[in-house]
Amino acid sequence: MSDNVRDIESLIVQGESSSVEFKLSVPLGNAIAANLSAFANSSGGVLIVGVDDKGDVVGLATAEANQAIAELRRVASSLLPYPVEVRGATVNGKIVVYAAIDPVPNHLRPVITADGRIYIRQGSTSRQLNKREEQAMLRGTDFAPRPTDRRCRAFVAMSFRTEEEPVLIDYLQAMKRGCARLSLPIDLVIINNVEGDYEISQEIMNQIDECDILIADFTLSPRNVYFELGYARGKNKLIIQTARHGTVLEFDVRNWRTAFYRNATELEERIGPALETAYARFTGQG
Repeated sequence: MSDNVRDIESLIVQGESSSVEFKLSVPLGNAIAANLSAFANSSGGVLIVGVDDKGDVVGLATAEANQAIAELRRVASSLLPYPVEVRGATVNGKIVVYAAIDPVPNHLRPVITADGRIYIRQGSTSRQLNKREEQAMLRGTDFAPRPTDRRCRAFVAMSFRTEEEPVLIDYLQAMKRGCARLSLPIDLVIINNVEGDYEISQEIMNQIDECDILIADFTLSPRNVYFELGYARGKNKLIIQTARHGTVLEFDVRNWRTAFYRNATELEERIGPALETAYARFTGQG
């Protein structure tokens, strides 16, 4: 057994950390770039593909491993200013692929992804810097990392008339995906998922009382969302307004910034930055 394999086995046993990230399969190009650049902009690290979040070695088929190696090498060569070790290894009889990333020299920092984003490693996650942090890093000055131990609750106010508009389910799932991509401690709260015996209007107000952010989606112009938005504004909650293109907003909300989207994919892309901005304000960093 080579020393490299022993090292990879040891890293897997230790679990995810500021210098180790597990993936079940090779991520899409942008996600690879985010992880690799985060390690490079921090203290370096190893991305291991073929291992789940719990540290269980699932492994890759030979063809998958070859594809993962090729994709990791392609992204690394276009993103980073130095060679990156990308190899396969057999752990517990299963194939995994790893990329070992060195920290980038100070004079070459920061590594910026093709879509103009800057990532760092914080705890066991890779996260995008906000504008203030980006400016500080580009100036070569220190910045205070955004805390990631403060959990934030975001209540989703939207229409659930799926019998009238089945695509509403896709919109809700898009919000969940957009939130999950941030790797921030934000819990989305949906009233339909709240267990117990309660009067729904009162429980909605209780949930809004406990939340930090309200996402108000006006697709189908649901009356409940207008009520919940007004209640949340009265409680000085952070607000994110969204709506499908073509939705006519009433006069008392149309002057507030609203993220319009054409489909679930566009909603997923827009909700992430909106939540990140709201979280920064929640933690006092924005």
